[in-house]
Amino acid sequence: MRSLTLSALAVAFFGLLGGCDGCSEQAVGPCAAYGEACGQSCSADSECPAGLYCGDNGCTADCLPDGNDCPGGGVCDSKGRCGDAQDGGGGAGGSSGQFMPTGGGGSGGDGAGGGCADITLTLAPTIPTVFLLIDQSGSMTESFGGGTRWDVLYSTLMDPATGIVPALEGQVRFGLALYTGQEGATCPSTTQVSIALNNYAAIDAVYGAAGPLGDTPTGDSIDAIVPVLTAVMEEGPKVIVLATDGEPDTCEQPNPQNGQAEAIAAAQAAFGLAITTYIIAVGNDVSIQHQQDMANAGTGKPIDGSQGNSPYYPAGNQQALVDAFNEIINGVRSCVLTLNGAVDPAKAGEGKVFVDGSLVPFNDPNGWKLNSPTEIELVGIACETIQTGEHTVTATFPCGAVIPE
Repeated sequence: MRSLTLSALAVAFFGLLGGCDGCSEQAVGPCAAYGEACGQSCSADSECPAGLYCGDNGCTADCLPDGNDCPGGGVCDSKGRCGDAQDGGGGAGGSSGQFMPTGGGGSGGDGAGGGCADITLTLAPTIPTVFLLIDQSGSMTESFGGGTRWDVLYSTLMDPATGIVPALEGQVRFGLALYTGQEGATCPSTTQVSIALNNYAAIDAVYGAAGPLGDTPTGDSIDAIVPVLTAVMEEGPKVIVLATDGEPDTCEQPNPQNGQAEAIAAAQAAFGLAITTYIIAVGNDVSIQHQQDMANAGTGKPIDGSQGNSPYYPAGNQQALVDAFNEIINGVRSCVLTLNGAVDPAKAGEGKVFVDGSLVPFNDPNGWKLNSPTEIELVGIACETIQTGEHTVTATFPCGAVIPE
């Protein structure tokens, strides 16, 4: 079965819509011409010999490619499936790729009287939006993991070979804000790059040319970028990943660093607008208490931990930074997949969904469900499986389960 990886943000769904009911038990009709191959176990057309397609009961055929046995003047394609003459034989083999039932009589399961042709439905996972909010304060020049905090963080995110942004730019809408505060200047000062897919080059042009200076007005800076995120109209989660190396101050009072309450309030306000904030501490100068408070505030929990504590990410070296960004960003990759066609909800349970070739159950806490005729969702373990790395998700639906356009 042909499929695309999640890293390409497309998952191929094949409706294996076919007749020759009972071919797995006995070779009948055109299927009989293929002997033992008729009824051979399969999960995709590609697993069947030439002249046969994969039906509900194994490899089968409704017609012979060199015969004239399709009802209503239909055309037999190279996989032994009848299709409308205007489709060139077999709906998926023609130029439209749409459902084209044959005319006339017959026992096809589509109710139109003919055999069912293949239909291909493509799925696109919902794309998350991740705004990188990077502390640009002067303390980022301090030593960290063989370099400075600034340089190691930049390398973690932007290295062309190993960086988070180049690796995921096709799967995540990234935006960037470098934030600081300087005496006599507008505060907060945020150097921003607009949110977009495939945004590595634009981000690198700004980030690579910048350097540390000034203070740490974290709460003011969160407030400054929230309108940018709320303006994003595309579907998908919206996330701020805050990477900072110190306790926050405020624009009104750069010193001492008493901006904790303001930063927490900003994270809470962002969550109220459906924006989640995660904090990564670069080095050991951010107190554990503030990290925990920000983690709870950013995910909508009481900061006192009365409803449990959300994870925070202290990073003492580059690998810890890599792990933190991967866990956060992969964790917001959506398990909701949008179809470019429609599945009959009453027949969704007849379909089979596979993750990396393994069958996952329908309407199961660790399987998949149909949210609407055009949207499926992986849940539980099935969802967790695709959160990191590259995976294939495929599905088959029997004749009649896919609603023709």
